[in-house]
Amino acid sequence: MSQTSELSSSPDSMTSSQPTAAILLIGNELLSGKIRDENAYFLTKELRRLGVAVQRILVIPDEVELIGKEVAALSEAFTYVFTSGGVGPTHDDVTLEGIAHGFEDTLSLHPKLHELLSTYFAERLNDAHLRMANIPSQSTLIWSERSPWPVYTYRNVYIFAGVPSVLRAKFSEVAEHFRSDHFYLRSLDLHLDEGSIAHFLGTLEEKFDVMVGSYPRVSREIPYLVRVTIESKQAEQVNQAVTLFLLTLHQKIEAGELEIPSDHQRDQDHSHVSEIIQRLPDQLGESTGLLQAISRLDPSI
Repeated sequence: MSQTSELSSSPDSMTSSQPTAAILLIGNELLSGKIRDENAYFLTKELRRLGVAVQRILVIPDEVELIGKEVAALSEAFTYVFTSGGVGPTHDDVTLEGIAHGFEDTLSLHPKLHELLSTYFAERLNDAHLRMANIPSQSTLIWSERSPWPVYTYRNVYIFAGVPSVLRAKFSEVAEHFRSDHFYLRSLDLHLDEGSIAHFLGTLEEKFDVMVGSYPRVSREIPYLVRVTIESKQAEQVNQAVTLFLLTLHQKIEAGELEIPSDHQRDQDHSHVSEIIQRLPDQLGESTGLLQAISRLDPSI
């Protein structure tokens, strides 16, 4: 007899200030190039929006022992684990069996899922269909009024189908379970060579509780050379890091230690950037060189 528990789709009251996540994509079709994954990108963006930091993405084949090993390890290392793929009716849909193996559990036919499948397939119901109701006995099912079929979970592991449209729909039913303090982000588009500012970016992560990203342009049509992003769960940390970065750029440009490439030394509308810089410390002065170096700058948070 199944020992699964039932949950409504209301958010969990216990949230961590810095929850983390891993995404485990399961399927031979992904590793053979037959299918292009969309799910990791979707989950990463949605979880970031909810305040969850994705720190690992793995792609593995449909192998029971490997699935069990990876799921168990990820479950220990991260706040949440999201699996995608391998929960259908065919021979290679072995994710549920793999999860049971990883946690030393057994599969059990869930009566409610059996009932739902019997109603849907009627006389067409067969053993292959029933594989989708054969789940780890200690699973938890999250039910929603938006769909008759639940989301499977096992401890902190959330188990989704690999079909992108199905995964997106089911994730939307449980998304609020993961909401935490959101991330604050500011970005700067610069007319500076990425290598010339690399050292300053590393210094920001040493001085502040922020994550800094640097992304050089990939096309000449893009009106900047590098985009810098600074983000944190603490708005003040982001603003202080941006201020220090701008002050450093200003000082280096004024001292002739940073050069704006000649093809970017042209007239541009500085009104937006100038207004933001005017709110910063007086050390920036008129900041003509700094204005020439910046194409776009987010306002303070």
